[in-house]
Amino acid sequence: MLGPRLFVSYRRADSAAEARSLVEALKRQFPGKRSVFLDTSDIPYGEDFSRAIRKAIAASDVVLVVIGKQWLSAANERGPRLQQPDDPVRFEIETALARGDEVRIVPVRIGGAAAPSEFELPESICPLAKFNMAQLRNDSFDADFDVLVNQLYGRTPDSVSGGLDTWKRVKAAAAAWPIATFAVALMALLAAWSGALDILHIDTHVQRLLLAAGAPNSGEPVLLVGIDAASEAELGARDNVADWRRHHARLIDRAARAGANAVVFDIFFERATDADAELAAAARRAVTATPSTRVVFGARRLNGSAPDLQTPLRESGQWGSLCLIDRGGGALWSTPLAIALSGAMRADELVTAMHPSLALAALVGEPLRAADVKQRELRFDGPLRATPVRFSGVELQRLNEPSCGIVGIGDEQFTLLLRVAPAGHWRDTARHVSYADALNPARVADQRFKDRVVLVGAMAPQRAGSNADIHVIRDGSAPRQVFGVELQADAIATLASGRVPQLPTVGRHLATTLLACGVGAAVSVALYRRPRWLRRAVLAALVLAWVLVAWWLATRDIVLNAAHDVITMLLSYLALRAVQWFARTFEPLRRPST
Repeated sequence: MLGPRLFVSYRRADSAAEARSLVEALKRQFPGKRSVFLDTSDIPYGEDFSRAIRKAIAASDVVLVVIGKQWLSAANERGPRLQQPDDPVRFEIETALARGDEVRIVPVRIGGAAAPSEFELPESICPLAKFNMAQLRNDSFDADFDVLVNQLYGRTPDSVSGGLDTWKRVKAAAAAWPIATFAVALMALLAAWSGALDILHIDTHVQRLLLAAGAPNSGEPVLLVGIDAASEAELGARDNVADWRRHHARLIDRAARAGANAVVFDIFFERATDADAELAAAARRAVTATPSTRVVFGARRLNGSAPDLQTPLRESGQWGSLCLIDRGGGALWSTPLAIALSGAMRADELVTAMHPSLALAALVGEPLRAADVKQRELRFDGPLRATPVRFSGVELQRLNEPSCGIVGIGDEQFTLLLRVAPAGHWRDTARHVSYADALNPARVADQRFKDRVVLVGAMAPQRAGSNADIHVIRDGSAPRQVFGVELQADAIATLASGRVPQLPTVGRHLATTLLACGVGAAVSVALYRRPRWLRRAVLAALVLAWVLVAWWLATRDIVLNAAHDVITMLLSYLALRAVQWFARTFEPLRRPST
């Protein structure tokens, strides 16, 4: 800090040694070549004394008048020196007084000297007696000198104490920061790992909003064929399973002839019927045709290590898992594109993957082989794909999921986050046709099937005792209901777009957690003594900035755990603030010696 320029006035016969000691101490506190002026050492030989004094005082901010016990009584043959007009000390004080408010005059009593009264001073310098005088006592010189220096710097006692307090707080915070950061980061990571933040679905709601930052899926290449109430009225109730499987065979034949890429059933086929052979034959015709049309049957659980699917159907086409995972109160949905069995994850980051999802089987004909955990890519038999199939993240299955019997506890899921379409998207006639209409060329032209993934699923209200396939979505002010086939359509559209949302890896998650901890700790130290409104405003601005960065990354399909990071930042702020409060409250304030 740049200090004032000082002029030291003293009487040699009174306090030469003390004045020199004082000047040396002042020079240590006020560094700078011209910060402290002392006449005996700073006036060159041959210089006019009066002119040099006037010039030095004019260049000074403060004149220190050193008063010892002999300051008043020092005399020569003409009497007391101070009463003589040509006395150098008297001249220095008169010069300083003449400058008025341009210079500050500070009398400094040393050696137990008494303060002179107006009656003891010549009339020209009697205002000196009115100035508040500093005192440097031998038995408390360091403390008195500290007070003098702080006064010269313009620091109040509160500000001095605050400076020392700040230094103490910073030292305490620096000492505690590694431990506090580790503790906060560990708690935050454990909370994320255990899903504690999802008790109130905070993280999932924030991630849902971030997913909305990306461009919505157009729906290509999906054509949704809905088994709706009109279709049931025309073709028969869904509990007539064999008849419906014959209808499915007709639909496969029609879609294959029209040039569909795939026919995908969001339906499970666990019961045997006398129509299974007919359905399997239609699937084989589609698969072996030129060009080929994939046929994918859904399965909701395993029977041993194989899908719970009738054998003729499993042998004639592909199968895909029907699992849909509600990640928190309907706010966020995902599907496991594939899984690695419990304990299969290896350090080489290339692991065997199995049990493809319905969406994955709908878009990829080659058998699933492995997952590259580092690159977040799935590998298939045959050469590497020009456009890799990516997944959002790897998640451990900790609990049984009643609606998904494909994934077991301890399995690793290669998860796809779904960009859920807005209300009505999959019921629009551009992307949806009724099942009964799809069977009739007079109602739906072949062109509607060409190069499309034909997704078949229930879109009729459920009857008592039937399989529940209606799900709750919370993406607005009020929840809404969608059919499972609509979420499967979202999964296919998300995967087909190539814009697969990416969750942070463990390393990146740790990095953002530590960064959030560091930001919170720095703000806690920097703003400890600031007004509450300012602290809150800065924290709010940082939270907003963090969310904006997360939003910007989400437009590039990188979905941070923004809620987790913000909570970590606030916890770090509170932890370091508590450390500083403890240091300030319970440790004695020690003033460093000067």
